[in-house]
Amino acid sequence: MNRLVSLAKLTKTKKTFPLSSRISVIVNSKRTPLGFVFGRDSFIAFLEKIDEEFEAKVKDPKQAYNNLAGRLIDLIEEKLPVNPKFIIKMRKSLQETKKNGWIPLDEISELLNV
Repeated sequence: MNRLVSLAKLTKTKKTFPLSSRISVIVNSKRTPLGFVFGRDSFIAFLEKIDEEFEAKVKDPKQAYNNLAGRLIDLIEEKLPVNPKFIIKMRKSLQETKKNGWIPLDEISELLNV
């Protein structure tokens, strides 16, 4: 009978991996891994690691930034809701910008005819 086991219980290293508690392994009665189950954040972190390694090893920049892991990350992030903490930070930032008298980029581009 197959079971779901935390990845942290199966690893031989003492080092803890971020989000590893959200990764599980499906094992059979002989504890042979049959598959993996990822939480959303751990899956994105896994894809980011693949993406970073690919970009570091590929010499052609066009190919490095157009890989499957990177595109999958982009597709997932397009569907994720915006973090409420980020919205609050942006609102505060806009208020401070207006209070400090910063000039919006639109106005600068109009002034420079860009």
